[in-house]
Formats: sequence, structure tokens, C-alpha cells
Amino acid sequence: MTELPSGTVTFLFTDLEGSTRLWEEHPEAMRDALARHDGILRDAVEAHGGYVVKTTGDGFHAAFATAHAAVVAAVAAQIALDRETWGVTGPLRVRMGLHTGAASSRDGDYFGAALNRAARLMSVAHGGQIVCSQATVDLARDALPEGVGLVDLGEHRLRDLSRPERAFQVSAPLLQCEFAPLVSLDAFPGNLPLQVSSFIGRDRELARGMDAVREARLVTLTGVGGVGKTRLALQLAAEVLPEFREGAWLVELAAIRDPEGVTGAFAAVFGVTARAGQTLEQSLVEFLRTKQLLLVVDNCEHLLEAVADLVEMLERSCPGVVVLATSREGLALDGERMLAVPSLAAPDADADLDVIARADSVALFVERAQRVDADFGLTAENVSAVVTVCRRLDGVPLAIELAAARIIAMSPAELARGLDRRFETLAGGRRRAVQRHQTLRAAIDWSYELCSEPERRLLARVSVFAGGFTRDAAEGVCSGDAIEPGRVFELLAGLVARSLVVAQPHGPDTRYRLLETIREYGEDCLAEQDETAALRGRHAEYYCDFARVVWEEIEGPRQIEASRRLEPEHENLLGAMSYAIDTEDVDLALRLLHNTSNMWRIDYGLLLPVDAIGLPGATEHHLYPYGLAVASVRAANRGDRQSAERLCDDALAAAQRLGTDPEHQVEWLVSNTRALLAYAIGAMQDAATHMERSVEIARSAGRLPDVAVALEGAATFHAMAGNPDAAVPLASEGLEIARQVGQPSLIALNLGALAAALAEQDPQRARALLRESIQLRATLDYEGTGEITQAVLVAARLGDWPLTLELAARSIRGLHWLGERPLRAAIFNVVARAIAPTDAESAAVLQGAAHRLATAAISALDTSAPPDREARPTRSGNQPPGAADFVTELRRATTGLLRDALGEPRLRELRAQGTAMDDDHAVAYALDAVLRARRDAPE
Repeated sequence: MTELPSGTVTFLFTDLEGSTRLWEEHPEAMRDALARHDGILRDAVEAHGGYVVKTTGDGFHAAFATAHAAVVAAVAAQIALDRETWGVTGPLRVRMGLHTGAASSRDGDYFGAALNRAARLMSVAHGGQIVCSQATVDLARDALPEGVGLVDLGEHRLRDLSRPERAFQVSAPLLQCEFAPLVSLDAFPGNLPLQVSSFIGRDRELARGMDAVREARLVTLTGVGGVGKTRLALQLAAEVLPEFREGAWLVELAAIRDPEGVTGAFAAVFGVTARAGQTLEQSLVEFLRTKQLLLVVDNCEHLLEAVADLVEMLERSCPGVVVLATSREGLALDGERMLAVPSLAAPDADADLDVIARADSVALFVERAQRVDADFGLTAENVSAVVTVCRRLDGVPLAIELAAARIIAMSPAELARGLDRRFETLAGGRRRAVQRHQTLRAAIDWSYELCSEPERRLLARVSVFAGGFTRDAAEGVCSGDAIEPGRVFELLAGLVARSLVVAQPHGPDTRYRLLETIREYGEDCLAEQDETAALRGRHAEYYCDFARVVWEEIEGPRQIEASRRLEPEHENLLGAMSYAIDTEDVDLALRLLHNTSNMWRIDYGLLLPVDAIGLPGATEHHLYPYGLAVASVRAANRGDRQSAERLCDDALAAAQRLGTDPEHQVEWLVSNTRALLAYAIGAMQDAATHMERSVEIARSAGRLPDVAVALEGAATFHAMAGNPDAAVPLASEGLEIARQVGQPSLIALNLGALAAALAEQDPQRARALLRESIQLRATLDYEGTGEITQAVLVAARLGDWPLTLELAARSIRGLHWLGERPLRAAIFNVVARAIAPTDAESAAVLQGAAHRLATAAISALDTSAPPDREARPTRSGNQPPGAADFVTELRRATTGLLRDALGEPRLRELRAQGTAMDDDHAVAYALDAVLRARRDAPE
């Protein structure tokens, strides 16, 4: 065929898996093999009416007029590749991606987002696999030949970070049908955020950045505000993600104003809190010490010294951690690779239309303009004005996006004239970087002046939010004084349309945020209007009340939904507490502490009680005893026994002095703290007694959720003390009350506790309770490593080895991530027992690996305990009920089985192999053993 398909086109992208290795090992044979590969693909494409657009090394890019022809051609190509005899190279494994969409064609080539989507789908597939998009499936499904089917692989985030794509695998009788999960962003740990806009251009910068990240431990992207440093860093992270075993993680510093908050911001990303005898910084380093991951640290310029100090420590102590930072200047550390992010290239006005259309700045303008006006396109009539706009804006991406958003109300020519008036004062001999700062400021000024007065006022006011906000928050904080509450959403929508505010989906709701450059601009406007203090105060009061309301919901059936509303608000809560501390508003600070101290999954140390209880006048405030009690819990959790005990005494004395504990919250927290302190030294019976006292306190106050929490704790400690007769009735009552309250995580927690207590007395009921707990957490999409590890141990106590193996891999991965060596040793021993009858050699290796982990954990405990510590914990602070004694007995039983199966010499030899493994190899070995055991198990 001679003409490219037009209109709606289906694109096929292919790539040869492992080609680099094959070329290195068989260079001569690969020349012939690749020629046959090319012939097979070309024949399949052309036989089904397709057009080979280009070849790229060992890949093909083809276009088809119909989706069904493209799918059939891909199937034919894979079958032919599989039938070919390849010789010394072995079978050539080709991955394929298909997507259908509109694209522009020029000079025998295509341009547009549809091509990128097809290429991304191909990149997440495996050799021998054909993956296609929902758009292709919708058009091809009804016309496929008999035997050709489509397997729904679910939604996946591709590496362009824009909307998720529902992916389908093409199946046919002669094609391989089983593959590993797609290599999408979802296949790796991390928190890279979904982006609402596509990534345009930057091919050179992306390539340079990828090389730098592979060669250096610290790479800093520098440039003026609005030049696209953050977006480039996120895209770069997505591109190199498969090279980092523990994924890529974003640390956002824009909302952090105090240098002392830098470590907390890093730690919060991973949920790290200070461990016993360690500072938060030491705990973070310990957590990351064995990780292989990429840290994207965004907006460092206002915290350079603090960020540099922490990054330098991570570089010294965590060899697998690579830092990719964005800043307006470098961190000035040895080995830092700095990459300046330039503005986007703007073409000459007299260039050909095709050349202009391919320029990054113009492509960005057109794509963003089409978001507000789908009919907009680059034409001979408007091209000169578009080029003028891009050149006048110095190719600064944020400025271009702001201008493009006006296309719905202005033509390109009108835009160009407006910018002429705005920027005529910028001409002159200033340095280019300074000019671009002025250009961006002028572009924001211009967009700001085009807004109505209420829109301007709202833009300034929403700058008070940190980390985003909801419509309700905007109405609660920003309305009043010329902005009616009923108009906030309308004004907000106008700011979104002008690209001054970004709207992002967040579950069923929408969250709004400001780009950091525009937030800084808004802060300046707010100061000019003399509203900063008033708005910060309203913001703090709003989030104090928000926390109170959400906490009430968390204690009931809507716990999961409420918790998900809470999670994105950490930075706003931190900002609220910062305001209270800065203004020495002791009442607000203590109310914030009271409303946030017990929140589910929020204890990242952001709202520290010491900040609030140390304010002037705090000692006479009615919430002061509560603040002391919260501080005692925090001290116990970090292993500071002396401070915890002192704070318990102080809290009770203050409550008695002030007479301000009518609901006995202080007394309840103190009792819990003392249970934790007893637990830390292995005094399980004392811990159980303290928790039973907590039950009485909560019951007398009528706080049923707290009763259920304390009953679960008391049951757990009795079980750990070897007293199931006492544990069972407590856990039974705890479950009954949890069901009455309807709090999902509390139900799951008590189900697990009762299952553990009944494991020996009533195995059948324990098994049913355990499965109910597992199923409940699955429906809630909530599962902590501690809970899944408890479930593994209970399943093992029940002798349910299939269930043990079903859960073990998740526990091992989570414990490895958390750096929990004692518990990982326990689970290795459990897995060894589960597989001993069928794979004795692997079980013996795992016993050796478990012994090394346990020995290392004991050594670390001996060397890290502070010298003034009264007693050292005898076990991990997160260890589930009854783990230690049970695992010891289990290991002995396993050893007996292995000695009978292997003999003493072989058992020692295999154990030595396990002892010689490092953590990463031991985990990989254990996961592989679990996978083999489950795969080979009888149906």
C-alpha cells in the first residue's frame, strides 16, 4: 500500500526482548536472525493491509486502517516467529502493543498521543505477548476470527504518568497464554503521582537525565520556576523505575517551611517513625540502608542546607539509594551531577509548518489549547501568532500553558497582541535566566489580570493550603469578604480553566492544588491584600475542626472512607499546627493535638505533643494533661522508658490538679502506655493487667471503640503469656463490641486476635475467623504487614500449610521492606516447615537464612540500646501474639523432619548456604521457594 491510513488509526509497536544480550553473545548469528525477524513482521503487517511506518533498531512501528486487522496481523506475526527455527540465538521473543486513536500524518510519518500510548503498552508487555488498549478492543472485539480472544488485565498506569489504561492480552490457540504481570508502574513500589496532562518533548533532557541517574548517586535538575523541573523529574523517574527494585518515591518539600521538618517529610513518605533508642534520622537511614530505590526530592531551594545534610548522610549509609532533586540551585555536595533544565525550543516564524509543529514549545501550546478547545489546530492562518506567543514567552512551559488556556476566549493573534503589551518592558540586556524569571512573573501577572476581581482574590486565598485542598475546604476557608460561599466553586472552576489551579481526581472527589510557582505568587498577592494572618488562622481552625469530625467518623462504620479523606491532609494539618506554634496559640495547638493524636495511619510525628505542651500557658489549659498523656505514648513507642514513665505521672497529676479528665481519656492513655512499657521488657502478664485496666476505664466512660481496642490488647498479651483461657473471652467480647460499633479495621483486628487465642482450643473456629479477617481486609483494600504476618503465624499454628504459603509471600515482602529481621526469621522458619515434606533442601537453606537474620537482629539490639536503658526488649515491637515460643518449637520440629530426610551432614551443608546469603538473596530465595511450593501443590 502507498497511502498511510488516516482518521482513526490502530498502531502496532514491537520490540525484541533481550536483544542487547543476544547481540553481545551471538553477533554473527543475530544479523541473519534479525533479517528473518524483520521479514516475518513485514510480511504479517502487509498481508493484513497494514503499513510499516518505520523500523527502530530491532522494533517495528506499523499502522492499520482497522483495529481488527491490526490484532490479526499481530497474532499472525507471533505465530510465525514461534514456528521459526532460530538456531544458536534461541527463539526471538517479541513484545507487541496496540492502541487506536487519532493521529496526524506528515511526510510518511505519524505524530500524536496515540503513538505514545501504543509504545507505552508495548513497553509493559513481555516477549511473546500482545497487549492492546480498551480503544482497540472496543473496535476489534466483534470482528475477531474464531479462537482469538481478549483477556482483561485490568487498569495499569503507564510510564507517561497520565490516565491509567485498561489493558487486554490477545489470546489464540498457538500463542503463549501465561505471562508475568505487566511491567507497568503498578508492578513496582512507589508513590509517583498520576499526572493530569501528557509529557511533551524533552527527549534530549530525558535521555541525559536517565544517563545521569545511572551514573551518579545524586542528580539535581536546576532551572527557573515554571521551566518544568518537577514534571521532567517525575517522567525521568517513571522511565528508570524498572531499574530500582524498591521503586521510586516522591518527597515533596514545597509545603515544608522549617528546616527541622525535612527529615520528617522524608520519613513520612515511608511511614517511618523513630525506633527505640534512635532519632528519626537514624531510623530513616536504617530503613533505607538495604533498599535499592530512587528518591525524587522536589522543591529543595528554600531548604538547601537541611536537604544537603540529610542527602549526604543517605549517600554515605545507603548505597542503593539514588537521589533525583529539583531546585533552583544545586545542593553543593561531592559527586552531585547538575543538569540545567532549559526552556522549550521555539522555532523561527518562517520555518515550514511541519517543522514548527514538531517544535516542543509549539507542540505543548497546541496540546494544552486542545484541552480547552477540542477543535483547535495549527494552521497556516494561525501559525505565525502561535510562534510569536511561544517565542515571546521564552519557551517557559508554565507560561505557555497559561497562555494556551486562554484560547477558549481569545484567538492566537489576540494572545500575541496581549503579550506584546505585557512584555514590551522586558526587552533589554539582562541575563537570560533573569529574563525568564521576569517572563514567568509577567505571564502570571497577565493571566491574573485577565481574571475577575473575585477570581483574583480566591487565587490569593487558596495559596494558604499546603499539599492541595477540596471544594469544601476552599468554601470553608476562603469565602467571605467579597466571596460568597455559593460562588467559590464557580470561581474555582474558572481558575482551573485558566490553568492557574490544577484539578486532580482523588477517589470519588476532586482535589485542587497550585503549582509551587503560582502558590508563591498567590502568597505575595495575599500579603499585598493584608490577609495572610487572617487566612492562616481560618485555615488552622478549619483543619482543627475537620480533624475532629473525621475522627468521629473513623470510630464508626465509615472508618475507611474517613481515613482516605484524612490521608491527603497531612501537610495542611502540619501547616495548621505550625501556625498555632508560631503564634503561640496554645488553645488551638492543644485542640489540634487532641483531634489528631489517635488518628488511624496518621502518626508520622507531624504534630508532636512536645511543641504544644511547651507553649506559654499550656500548663493551665484543660487539654494539657491529655497532651502529656499523648507524649507518654510517643515516648514509649520510641523506647524512651524513663521519659514515658515521668510523663505518665505528670499527666495523672495534672489531670487531678485541673480536674479536666471527665471522660478518663488521660487515664486510659496512661494505662496503655504502661502496658507498652511492660510489653517492651517481656512482662506480658503485667501488660495484660494494664490493658484490662484500660478496658475498665473505657467502659466506665462509655467509649465502646476504646473498649474494643483494649480488649484486643489484653487478649493479645494473655495469649503471649501462654494463657489462652484468659485470652479467649476477652477477644470474644472485643469482637462482639467491634461488630456493634461497626469499625472495619477493629473488627478485622479482633477477628485475628480471637483466631490466635483459639488456635489450639478450637482449630476449626479459629480457621473460620482467620479467613473472615483476611477476606474483610481484602474487601476494605487494607492490609498492614503486621496483620498479614499475624495471619501467617496463626495459619501455621493451625497446620494449614496451603493458607500459610498463600499469605507468606506478602508477609516476607512487607517485612523485608520494613527491615524487620526477627519477624522475617520467624516467617522463614514457618515457610521451612510448610515446604519440608516436599522440598527438604530448600527448607534447610531457609533455616540457615533464618538463623543468620535472628543472630543479626540480636547483635543490632545489643549495640543500639542506649546505655541508660533499664531493660532491653526481648522481642520485636511489632511481633504478633505468641510468635516467639511457637516458632522455636516449630523450628525444632522442622529440624527433625529435615534430619530424617537429608541426614545430618547434608542438613548442615544446606544450612550453611542459607547462612551465607545476604538479606536480598535470602528474600528472593524464600519467595521462589514459596512460588514453587504453591505451583507444585496438588489441586
